Amino acid sequence: MASKNLVNAKSIIQSSLHTRKSLLWHGYIWPFLCLYSLWLYIYIYSYEEYLASEEWTFLTLVSLITMNALIFLSCQWSVRAKACFTCETKNDIRRAKVIKIIPAPHKGKGELCDLNSARNGEISFFYQKKKYVWDDDKKVFNRLRYPIDMDSRISIFRNSKGLETVNEIKSVQEKYGFNRFDIPVPTFRELFKEHAVAPFFVFQLFCVGLWVMDEYWYYSLFTLFMLVVFESTVVFQRLKTLAEFRTMSIKPYPIYVRRKGRWVTVNSDELLPGDLVSIVRSKEDGGVPCDMVLVNGTCIVNEAMLSGESTPLLKESIHLREGNEELDINGIDKNSLIFGGTKVLQVTPPSKEEAALASDNGCIAYVLRTGFGTAQGKLVRTMVYSTEHVSANNLESFLFILFLLIFAISAAGYVWVKGVENDRKRSKLLLDCILIITSVVPPELPMELSLAVNTSLVALAKFAIFCTEPFRIPFAGKIDVCAFDKTGTLTGENLVVEGVAGIHPDDSKILMKPPEALRDTIQTLAAAHALVRLDDNIVGDPMEKATLEALEWKLDKDDTVIPANQQSQRFQSRSKLQIRRRFQFSSALKRMSSVSTVTTPRGKKTFIAVKGAPETLRQMYAFVPDDYEETFKFFTRRGSRVLALGFKYLQDNMSLEEINDLQRESVENELNFAGFLIFHCPLKEDAVSTLKMLNESSHRVIMITGDNPLTACHVAREGAIVERDVLILDIKEDAENPDELVWKSVDEKIMIPVNPVEPIEPSIFRDYDICITGAALSQYENRPSVKELLRHTWVYARVSPGQKEFILTVLKQAGYVTLMCGDGTNDVGALKQAHIGVALLDGKPEDLKKIAEHHRMQRLKDMYENQLKFTARFNMPPPPPPAAIAHLFPHITQQLQQQNPAAPRRAPAQVDQIAEQLIQDFDDEPPTIKLGDASVAAPFTSKLSNVVAIANIVRQGRCTLVATIQMYKILALNCLISAYTLSVLYLDGIKYDDWQVTISGMLLAVCFLCISKARPLEKLSEQRPQTNIFNFYIILSILGQFAIHIASLIFIVDLVFKHEERKPVDLEGEFEPSLLNTAVYLISLSMQVSTFAINYQGHPFRESLKENTALYYGLLTVGGIAFAGATEFVPELNSMLKLVPLINDFKLKLVGTMLFDFFGAWLIEIIFKFLFANNKPKDIARKTR
Repeated sequence: MASKNLVNAKSIIQSSLHTRKSLLWHGYIWPFLCLYSLWLYIYIYSYEEYLASEEWTFLTLVSLITMNALIFLSCQWSVRAKACFTCETKNDIRRAKVIKIIPAPHKGKGELCDLNSARNGEISFFYQKKKYVWDDDKKVFNRLRYPIDMDSRISIFRNSKGLETVNEIKSVQEKYGFNRFDIPVPTFRELFKEHAVAPFFVFQLFCVGLWVMDEYWYYSLFTLFMLVVFESTVVFQRLKTLAEFRTMSIKPYPIYVRRKGRWVTVNSDELLPGDLVSIVRSKEDGGVPCDMVLVNGTCIVNEAMLSGESTPLLKESIHLREGNEELDINGIDKNSLIFGGTKVLQVTPPSKEEAALASDNGCIAYVLRTGFGTAQGKLVRTMVYSTEHVSANNLESFLFILFLLIFAISAAGYVWVKGVENDRKRSKLLLDCILIITSVVPPELPMELSLAVNTSLVALAKFAIFCTEPFRIPFAGKIDVCAFDKTGTLTGENLVVEGVAGIHPDDSKILMKPPEALRDTIQTLAAAHALVRLDDNIVGDPMEKATLEALEWKLDKDDTVIPANQQSQRFQSRSKLQIRRRFQFSSALKRMSSVSTVTTPRGKKTFIAVKGAPETLRQMYAFVPDDYEETFKFFTRRGSRVLALGFKYLQDNMSLEEINDLQRESVENELNFAGFLIFHCPLKEDAVSTLKMLNESSHRVIMITGDNPLTACHVAREGAIVERDVLILDIKEDAENPDELVWKSVDEKIMIPVNPVEPIEPSIFRDYDICITGAALSQYENRPSVKELLRHTWVYARVSPGQKEFILTVLKQAGYVTLMCGDGTNDVGALKQAHIGVALLDGKPEDLKKIAEHHRMQRLKDMYENQLKFTARFNMPPPPPPAAIAHLFPHITQQLQQQNPAAPRRAPAQVDQIAEQLIQDFDDEPPTIKLGDASVAAPFTSKLSNVVAIANIVRQGRCTLVATIQMYKILALNCLISAYTLSVLYLDGIKYDDWQVTISGMLLAVCFLCISKARPLEKLSEQRPQTNIFNFYIILSILGQFAIHIASLIFIVDLVFKHEERKPVDLEGEFEPSLLNTAVYLISLSMQVSTFAINYQGHPFRESLKENTALYYGLLTVGGIAFAGATEFVPELNSMLKLVPLINDFKLKLVGTMLFDFFGAWLIEIIFKFLFANNKPKDIARKTR
């Protein structure tokens, strides 16, 4: 049975069947019981023959214990190793008890999952809260299929009577489980234990043990303290995050469900797929418990907790759809789905004749998915199981350490050979060699990478940008292509109605104000929308709200539309227009329509109103005006948003039943032309400046929109996306075949026929900026020339959501790092396909300020309540409450006044300042993502609709990337110098005092912290940061600087032995101050300063070294200590550091060597950066001008 094909899921790349062995037969138990017994036997009976010395005895025992520990720990680190050492492979599913799961990168950790057998013989397992079921025919595990996955015909849902028998309920419950998000929160001890066996943490502990054995107690304890504090901080953060995730589940509440033929009340967490439920308005702390399809009735919902979008949406039922059609949840039926976690704001139940209603008089909905199978469940799983941070367990880190190991093994080999020649003690020699090798594996690496990413997460959160997949942040520093949707992303949602064109008797280009238009046009504008009343407010698409306001009409109860000004002469005698049925807008169909009843003095008429893309409606008119094409293109060339309007009358007065029997195809044909509705689409205030900034910082900025190509080209020119003349690749007008394409200019003066089979003429790309329509793109999708075409295209117009995803996929396959920015509704596929997907929501700064203030008050309240608990535990009087929340604790204020009238009623101002500082410290923690912060559509979500969010993400991405690269450089140099110091110089008698090593270690920790805290510059640079550490510039710079440092050390050691006689070296002896120790320690301090100062990457990406004041003054201080020690400027300092007195000649040469070392390393960095640094963008980001 092929292991790779056992699970049919993109997120799982490998799987295999196993049974668990008993503990005794684990690979780290029985072999080592035998080996330990053999070692003991040899030690007792054959010591002289095989061991013969303490060194070999120690070495063999330590090797055995180390091998045993590594095999045991490998089972904690790798699920592959765990399966190998603790399980037995099986090929028969009936005999297997567990399945090994290896996920795709960044999709969580591998696991050994238990196989479960149900009473009906079904075999399944759970991985990341997702159930997989065995298909015995195909011999593969498939994701659990819900009813909608098996048969999605409309009639199945529309005719459902719910779960009708006890056995059916039990069977469905056993298959799908309860409707819950059961996220277990481990204890601190359990979670710390998991962190304590992580590879780098174990390695760090091993290094601490080695330093203890080498008698560096202070340094070892300091390092251990730092490790435990850092890991404890990470554990506390994870516990806080997991606790937050647990609150995401909606608290169970009673809900009416139709079971066994009648309406009964059950808890919402007991809902099952196939249930028929009654939906009513959500309570303040409630929401829809799972994903449903609306079967009867209509409702208004707010999906902010799921998609982040706060605009309420109208949801209509499927009861008028044809029963034999499929439920299209991504297309025409999208507006019939109610997702779990959303809030129902208003319901309009069906009539009792249409459906058997529950006693709460709610809408009827069919449960599609429950628990983690819902859209909300998928978002929660992404948050819980995606990679939480950028780890050091990647190929680049591994190759980096291998590169350093080459030098370490050489140095260790040198020490071993020299030690054996001088007959050193083998156990001490072995310890020294292990110390040298371990010195090149920087234990700080995972800590530093986490710091860099967490700093960016905190910075982005302050801009109201949240990230569910932090591993993507460094990708933001490598972006080549920035793709933007147009409507709602680059242009504002608040469109301005310019007027109606195409109906003026003198000139079709003259704009008429909507209230002054023809009666049929006014009725079309009043009826063709999906606006609804919510309490006393009108909610829906901002463009439709603007239309109704410009028309001076208003929406009343029962979908009745009337003139807002009853004195209107034209309509003063007409009573009302009532919308009876809507055919919702679809991005695939590019139109919407409604059926209304119009009441006039002559009686009632049935009125059809349609609006949509001019190209789409053109085919639906009974008669098309001669200047139709010319008129709408005139306005689209100006950048206006143009909607064509159409209408027709049916029978005088159709009943609701007759209206409901109408098919969309029969409604939307033989229409009368009613004009063009013209909108002005202003760019957002920050759009032009942001796009200009991205263009100037070596990014290819493109637009991908479903709008008209002429409008798109105009907006692209306003936003500086295109600058030259634009050629549009589109289908030829009146073409008989879809492959009849043409290049045409915006004014259509240039027309060049195109054969999609033939290569594209290079001069087209050289002389023009390119726009392509979705219809033309479909002719190139399967042709080799598509990559070349997309590489040169700036604007994509009239593309479908599927084509947006295709464009991003092709660009990714071509090797470009992509960003997609959209509104999170029509752009979901493209947002997920891009390396960086950003959903721009519609929040306003003032709303976020209110939320931030609420969170601040809540933190202050929590802090004060903890103080109250503490004082109560020790029978102490309560402290006065902080001024900001004193009104929340009046009883404490009164109590304090009664006990001591002279006591202050509120905490002093100093206490408030301390509390504010503590809250500020909390703000510097990585943000805990909550529902409503993240969108199901994209890994990055901006709560504000500002386009500048993209610049902020790129800025932080570059900042993280630069910080990571420079950390690798600094760690590499420190490790190489350590390897040399611990080998060559160690044999010369170099030994540091414990305090000297501790001070050096503290310096490193503080400097790395300051590096990760460096802020990015406001202006994005044209230069690009280095994308990885393996390039000529980085490697040669490291080796060149290392050579300078080694030359300086060699010179100083030789200089010492000219002034001081070389004595026999006692490697076992205690530390004694000497000229050699003093000189090497001082120049080593100087080297650490130069390593940080020279390799710090500031401008043009981040603040300079001088602007990073903490690091700058820290390095000045340490450099000052080294200089003061070398010149004996402060004798007390030399005494504290246990440095010996220096003669003047030696001082002069020592200071000169320090300066040579610093400026020599600086010169090496400058030269190699100039010669080999690749700061240029990829070809796609370069504009040909």
